Amino acid sequence: MYDERLAKIEQERQNALNKSNEVYNNLLQENQNNYDEKTNLINQYEQTQNDILDKQLKYNEDLIEKQRESAIKNKETEERKARNDYMNYINPYGYQNENLIQNGLLNSGVYTKENLGAFTTYQNRLSSANKVLQDAFVAYDNQINEARLNNDVQKAQNALAKLQQQISFADSFYSNKSNLTLNQLQYNQGLDSDYFDRYQTEYNNIQNEKAAAQAQANWEKEYNLSLQSLYGGGSSSSSDTDDSTSGGYGKGSQYADALNKMLGNSSSTVAKSDYYFTAKSGEDYQPRYIFNTKLTDTKKILSDLGTLNGVPGTHKIWKGIDENGKTAYYVWGGKSIGYIDVTDEYNQAFTKSKTKKTSTNTNLTYKSIAHASNNYTLFDAYNNAQKQYNLASNTVNNGYSLKR
Repeated sequence: MYDERLAKIEQERQNALNKSNEVYNNLLQENQNNYDEKTNLINQYEQTQNDILDKQLKYNEDLIEKQRESAIKNKETEERKARNDYMNYINPYGYQNENLIQNGLLNSGVYTKENLGAFTTYQNRLSSANKVLQDAFVAYDNQINEARLNNDVQKAQNALAKLQQQISFADSFYSNKSNLTLNQLQYNQGLDSDYFDRYQTEYNNIQNEKAAAQAQANWEKEYNLSLQSLYGGGSSSSSDTDDSTSGGYGKGSQYADALNKMLGNSSSTVAKSDYYFTAKSGEDYQPRYIFNTKLTDTKKILSDLGTLNGVPGTHKIWKGIDENGKTAYYVWGGKSIGYIDVTDEYNQAFTKSKTKKTSTNTNLTYKSIAHASNNYTLFDAYNNAQKQYNLASNTVNNGYSLKR
């Protein structure tokens, strides 16, 4: 069933869901961006720390390499010194040989022994210088290896610290994502529920409107058919009729028969020749009997009591009995209403001496004369139909409240 009001609610629901999804999707994207940014920063921080470590390692390596070069130079210097000392010692024109010559020992065993000693010293000095250099190389290599190892250890520690940060970031990211997704689902479910209630309320209102319109159409149809069957024709007056402008029931019609039963009249009473007030034209008007008792003229009129909507104030007040045989007073309300019981109003307005006490001048209400279950006037049908129509109309006009 398409209806603009329902379509509007559905469109509003879709717009609300789109807006909700847009808000939550933006929050989810911000959460993702925040996670990516933190991850990039921790990567950059690790890289920066590693670069510093590499520079520090390079500095230490350069420093150790300079120490190595210095050790090599020291070795070379020691070798030159040892060689020079040895050459000076064995120089035939040197200081040492001059002493030997003066003492006559130049070619003696002493000379040979001292030369051998000098050579041995020279070799020892070369060996010592070389060993010092090799020991220095080992120390330098150890220092470099240690520096590199420390560098690797520190980098490993940096990587571990980064991993711990990444785990923390990921935990926060997925926690926020889970909460946002759950909140989005719950909020959208709430929107669906609210708009479903609005939709159902509006749908029920539309159904009530249709029901009210159908009730009104049915009532109008029934009422028009009733009037067509009930109208007895012309409305001329005579001294023997009550209010010729009111019209009456055609004698013998199905509605007239139903009315006679409602008035509590037996078939023998209905068969009486004076049962109906008769117009000059010969048409039958309202019944003259109620509960098998002939009505009598009280010489009072409706305006002595008050007013009734749709009933002229000049209509006579008739005296009769009710279903319990007690005195009752009636006013003819016209062919579409029938007789109206005004007993309570009459008793309030007049004393037992039937002199007018005080005009109440109030707005009277219709009161069915029927008390038995089979007594039902056309006015009752009209009134009930009108109540149903008003009830349906009130249901529609009351509207509904949005749940938010």
